[in-house]
Amino acid sequence: MKKYSDIDLRVYRGHEKRIEVTPLETLVAEMLPSSIPEGLDGEALKAQAVLVRTNIARQLPVYDGRGCSLHPGADLCDGGHCMEWLPSAGEAVESMDKNSQKWATIKEAVENTRGEIIVVNRRPIRAHFHLCCGGATENSENITGNRVVYLRKVLCSYCKDSPAWEQQRDLTIEEIEQRLGIRADGFNSVKGSPIEGLIEEIDRDGEGRIRSLRIGGKYFKGSDVRDLLGLTSTRFGWKPVTLRFISGGSGHGLGMCQYGAAAMAAEGKSYRDIINYYFTGVDIATVKGGGGDTPLAGKVFVLDPGHGGEDGDNTGPGGLKEKDVNLDIALKLETMLKKAGAEVHMTRRKDTGVLLSERVEMAGRLRPHFLISIHQNGFYNPGVSGTEIYYYTGDTEARSLGECIMDRLVEEAGAVNKGVKPANFYILREAKVNSLQLELFYITNPAEEERLKSEHFRNKVARAVFNGIMLYYRAGELNSARKPV
Repeated sequence: MKKYSDIDLRVYRGHEKRIEVTPLETLVAEMLPSSIPEGLDGEALKAQAVLVRTNIARQLPVYDGRGCSLHPGADLCDGGHCMEWLPSAGEAVESMDKNSQKWATIKEAVENTRGEIIVVNRRPIRAHFHLCCGGATENSENITGNRVVYLRKVLCSYCKDSPAWEQQRDLTIEEIEQRLGIRADGFNSVKGSPIEGLIEEIDRDGEGRIRSLRIGGKYFKGSDVRDLLGLTSTRFGWKPVTLRFISGGSGHGLGMCQYGAAAMAAEGKSYRDIINYYFTGVDIATVKGGGGDTPLAGKVFVLDPGHGGEDGDNTGPGGLKEKDVNLDIALKLETMLKKAGAEVHMTRRKDTGVLLSERVEMAGRLRPHFLISIHQNGFYNPGVSGTEIYYYTGDTEARSLGECIMDRLVEEAGAVNKGVKPANFYILREAKVNSLQLELFYITNPAEEERLKSEHFRNKVARAVFNGIMLYYRAGELNSARKPV
């Protein structure tokens, strides 16, 4: 079995207005303080760590997560859009003493459940949790309207001694009217609705005078109530001024009851016992892409071998066609990226024509971390040579990746650095994702054409581009998120 290693996520940080690379386990630790009640620790805290990691995993491309729809290129954001418990996460961590026992406990819970998520049919569940169920959790259809096989009602008396077992709140009739958008009319001296358990079995005569009624389970004549309560007549009604609502438990009731989990842990139950008690028919598995030999797990790329078919491309003085070189390098790069765990999509795999609009549409539909369009340059002067990389103006993430790729092309493939530059090319402008266009070599230069004829050299070029991508992610130097275009 492969040893688990951490996975990097791209998190849009609203306060800094940029995307940051954050390891999954670091993010789980950040999330825990804002998702737990005071005093949750031990096995219950481990269970919560698995729930948090599971909800994050649902966002990953490897599980068909499409990332944050508000911030292209991000797996999720910290603004409450992707996960309801993210907004206060940063504040909770910042306010915590990193040398405190509480922080040490959180880090320990994360480390002891490292990589573990809850799955059904090998896919992460929506791991709901709430503070206190009040005696039983809920079936999903009663809350969301949809029946979910792992969110089945379970009886739970574990939370009976918790501070959230029963709570009360007093609201005036005026407050109730405002909150519910209603008008509570119809109260006067000859009207009064029964109040279950208090005022019942009301008998009035034709003029509205009360002959008898039952109050608190005891029968009274209307005249007795008039005298005992100091009322002016038996023609009386009532109007509540304040209602006290008493609720059992706290939260929506779906999934894990946190105070119940704490009590189960105190009885010696493990975090796995807790998870399997509150979620029906689930398994605990290691998140995909956590193997040590898959450092790009969760990353999505669209590779675009330029030209193809009847599309006019550059041709070298010796007859080497650019479209063939582009495709070969792209296919080699695809193999390397996939071996590293990335998800890769190709705009073409053969010598076929693909419209620029079709290439752009694919990128927009798949929402990759990067679109990389691979080309060879050409010029009427055969003496011109060198390597150029283009990004769309303002796409600082692509610029950073381009600089890493250029670094490796120079070092490993002997490229001449002619710059990582902004450009307004159609595919960069219209893709609406982070994009690069690599103009690797001048195929119209006889010396560079000769090098490109070598499969060994083309493999070296693909390897240099791959290593540039690895350098980019390992350095973690993601700058500002791409501005909308």
